[in-house]
Amino acid sequence: MSSIYRRYQVPDCVPSRVSRDALAELKALANIIQSSIEQIEAGLSTNTLTFPSPDSTFSLESEAPRMHPAIQSAGSLITSAAAQLISLARPAQITLLEISLQVSLRFFGAIMD
Repeated sequence: MSSIYRRYQVPDCVPSRVSRDALAELKALANIIQSSIEQIEAGLSTNTLTFPSPDSTFSLESEAPRMHPAIQSAGSLITSAAAQLISLARPAQITLLEISLQVSLRFFGAIMD
């Protein structure tokens, strides 16, 4: 074994530490989502509102609960935590593929315009 290989060899303890940190981050993001759902539930019951179903017809009245400041804030936390959760859980290769497809579609769309 050459001295260069030994110098850059990764210790065995690093991957397990990273795994535990990533697992803790997954749990923290899930907790953010859960507590935000509870905030939405509390805001709905306090203001006697009904959260709109994705199956319902869109109207300003049906979207009014989402526009309530407390519910809107909790919804923003949910979407941010969900995006981070996806990036942690999904393999990097799939993320890179998806991003490259988005960029190429935008590029070809700009050419076609």
